[in-house]
Amino acid sequence: MIPLAALLMGLVLSANTCTEKTASAGATAGPSGAKWVLASLNGEAVRMPEGVETPFLSIDSLGTNVTGYAGCNRVFGTMRIWGDSIAFPGLAATRMYCQETQQTEDRFLEALNLARTWSVKDGDLILLGGKELAVFHRSEK
Repeated sequence: MIPLAALLMGLVLSANTCTEKTASAGATAGPSGAKWVLASLNGEAVRMPEGVETPFLSIDSLGTNVTGYAGCNRVFGTMRIWGDSIAFPGLAATRMYCQETQQTEDRFLEALNLARTWSVKDGDLILLGGKELAVFHRSEK
């Protein structure tokens, strides 16, 4: 009976630890529930041709679904946030080719694929994967 009680106590304590990490990540103004407009890729400012929308991500309030624009194609799918870790395992995109913006789009999608951690600094979302991959500004609309 004592080993069973110890096992149950361990499960309760470990569940509480996970809840605290998730709650604290959300409490630090995380990426969920916002539209994020791409500002830089690999430390270089993003500049789009005139008339072309800047790439962005919109993350639902649960932090599980993402939609956006990569420079030519629409992106959509799932994401995972746990603590300061982030992944985009279910990301897909439409399949058009736009010569003017294809290089930016490819670099943007690669940054999302390589992202492993995130932080919010001065209101900007920063995706990291051993180095700074992408910086986003929060959009009001």
